Amino acid sequence: MDPLTHTATGWLLARAGLDRAAPYATATLLVAANVPSLDWIHLLGGAAGYLEHGRTWSHSILGAAALGAAVGFGFAQLARRKNKPASSAKLMLLGVLGALSHSLLDWMTAAGTQLLWPFNRTWYALDWFPYIDLWLLVAMGLGVGLPALFKLVTEEIGARATRTGARRGAWVALTVFALLAGLRWNLHGEAVAQLEARLYRERTPLRVAAFPMPLNPFHWSGVAETDSTHERVDVILLGRRGDAEPHTQYKPAAAPALDAALATESARSFLAWARFPRATLTPAPGGWEVELDDLRFAGESGQPRMFLLRVEVDQRLEVSREEIQFSPFGGG
Repeated sequence: MDPLTHTATGWLLARAGLDRAAPYATATLLVAANVPSLDWIHLLGGAAGYLEHGRTWSHSILGAAALGAAVGFGFAQLARRKNKPASSAKLMLLGVLGALSHSLLDWMTAAGTQLLWPFNRTWYALDWFPYIDLWLLVAMGLGVGLPALFKLVTEEIGARATRTGARRGAWVALTVFALLAGLRWNLHGEAVAQLEARLYRERTPLRVAAFPMPLNPFHWSGVAETDSTHERVDVILLGRRGDAEPHTQYKPAAAPALDAALATESARSFLAWARFPRATLTPAPGGWEVELDDLRFAGESGQPRMFLLRVEVDQRLEVSREEIQFSPFGGG
């Protein structure tokens, strides 16, 4: 999910009562809730580096817990230097909680994470939330902002402000988040069931998936794979307008140039990440160009987002160029 949602989650956890655990508890939760994003450092190695290592070690249960504990330990040392002794164990536990909240939120998106890295390199994704969920941000914003506004009003009229309002607002926002997650879990199941229950050009789907749209929780982007096609179809769960016509793309026929492209190291990394890889083979001067993208992140126009792999193969079936492109706002 987006950095603002991760930061708001850390803030709400603190305001829910954890800020009383120790000095620097709030700072620990805020930093730890964002520390798994350290994996952006792999972009220094280009899109290929981030494809290989993004959302792996720093987003796994083990890696996030270790990073969070390190954040908590760091703030414990700072507290000692500032003559505000704090329990290292408490701050390390808060750091672990904050970092794991980051992995939990990203697990709920379509991009997912390698939760069990390094023991298992499987990608886990619940497909419930988009990268930016405005409804969730509004709920969290109200949970943070309204108590602060009421505090200002209270101080203006001369009454003594208390922390009860902030704590109540945080719990309300966290409860709304849990309810929204439950709603999206239920709607996601309905969308998948609809996709599984239909035929596509008289073909039975081999597998299907439903991915959330940014604004409307009742609107899902469906993907179905048959033996010879990829299908993209809108799934509307409220105010249905009948079965939407799928957008069909036929899989390319077997070709030596395609086999050569898929044998590259870049393609192996891409296919380890992609859930619905789509290949396009196009003749080019002196050979062919092969493109690979993932239908999870195809926009409404069908254009690819997130990662896109381009491989150029010459007439001797030798790879002359490999390029991975990355769009950071294509996923969770």
